[in-house]
Amino acid sequence: MKLLPLAALISTTLFASAAAHAADWPESFSKCAAQGGTCDVGSSKRQVSFGIKNKWVVKSLSGKVACTAATFGSDPYPNVDKKCAIGPLDGGTTPPVTPPVTPPVTPPAGSDVLKQAATGWASYTTGTRGGAAAPSTAVYLVSSPSQLLTALKAQAGKPAQIKVSGTIDMASSDNGGAFKSSTDQRVRSLISVPSNTTLIGAGSDARIVNGRIVISGVDNVVVRNLTIENPCDIAPIWDPKDTKTGNWNSQYDGMNVDGATHVWIDHNTFTDAPRTDDKFPIENGKRKQCHDGALDIKNGADYVTVSHNVFEMHEKNTLVGSSDNTTSDDGHLTVTFNNNHYRQVTARAPRVRFGKVHLYNNYYEGDRSAKLYEHHYSIGVGYKAKIISQQNVFDIMGAKECGDVVENSGSSSKVGAIIDSGSVLNNAALGVGGESCKISNAVGWTLPYVPAVIEASKVRESVLRNAGAGKLVVR
Repeated sequence: MKLLPLAALISTTLFASAAAHAADWPESFSKCAAQGGTCDVGSSKRQVSFGIKNKWVVKSLSGKVACTAATFGSDPYPNVDKKCAIGPLDGGTTPPVTPPVTPPVTPPAGSDVLKQAATGWASYTTGTRGGAAAPSTAVYLVSSPSQLLTALKAQAGKPAQIKVSGTIDMASSDNGGAFKSSTDQRVRSLISVPSNTTLIGAGSDARIVNGRIVISGVDNVVVRNLTIENPCDIAPIWDPKDTKTGNWNSQYDGMNVDGATHVWIDHNTFTDAPRTDDKFPIENGKRKQCHDGALDIKNGADYVTVSHNVFEMHEKNTLVGSSDNTTSDDGHLTVTFNNNHYRQVTARAPRVRFGKVHLYNNYYEGDRSAKLYEHHYSIGVGYKAKIISQQNVFDIMGAKECGDVVENSGSSSKVGAIIDSGSVLNNAALGVGGESCKISNAVGWTLPYVPAVIEASKVRESVLRNAGAGKLVVR
């Protein structure tokens, strides 16, 4: 569906206040009645709002106005008592309006937007369906930051489907333009996904640029079919003591799953391109690094499946567990990675602490001598990691043994564990537990679900055919 131009918008418009705190009417408006009461607007038409807590509708009205949903033709906050307020004369200065999302659309039967996680930890217990149960009034097609942010807030955690069309650039003029400071970037780059939501790309090239998708403290979220350009911190910090991570410290991940449950991340592409690391200058003797992680999963997140994604051209890809000191993560961080394609990824694919993590049928491509995104390791077995690995395939130029792709990322006193079956490195058995991969196999758990694992000989072709954005049918 096409978006309505601003000039053609109907007089009733849903928008959100730019104030930092929740307000019950737009700035410069004055309360005139509680819901069910009457506003005396006067003989001249004025802007009148109806709503509460940063959600209003505004109409141009005159005379005695009933403060009811029937008057305004919409209920911006169902089941909550609202207020009416009077604003400027019609034709005067009106508050800034966020263009609404397009009218709701119902995806036809067979569209991948209605699918739910079929395997992995996200399929466990209650399963993960996102917004599959959304009514037609909670299905949105969005193509700008303002529309996306409005749609994300509209249902307040009730089932919703949000379909992204084209490129949404969080630093576009629609959202205030280029970031002006680190604080400004933190605020305006945020895309916070509520519970019971499906966020999905429509078409073959739906993109999120200059944004960071945060799934924090919520339940039942699906993110699919998006190309996510990993955000670039406009003010990375130089730390001469931090030689382990390269001295330049940046904020902002492409996606962050933080304390959330039942999350399915499927058929997306995460990439640094076009702002790859070689585009940045050498400062303090090191390449200035503006990227942090592509996808991090931490702080007790549970029942997460990461499937059929492409992770490419990135250095520090995925952390599961934020630090050795976050011991509350032990017993949580139940995550499955399956059928993903890791291409030119330097490290952390993933790097695990504490979690019960299942890796199967993933395909890794890299080069340990590459000038850009040289391969360091793929799987990091950190403190109390409990990894079950099955039938993964590593095509890593220059890698000679298991220790080149599986790293003991802990220490002598903070060890993790991994067991593997059937994985191969450059067409030979991977050899976890052998001379170069002397890591404990005491993972202490077994799979609570039955995965559809294929043999390693079929993984390369299957992943190359199926992984990444643009492979789904979304209408």
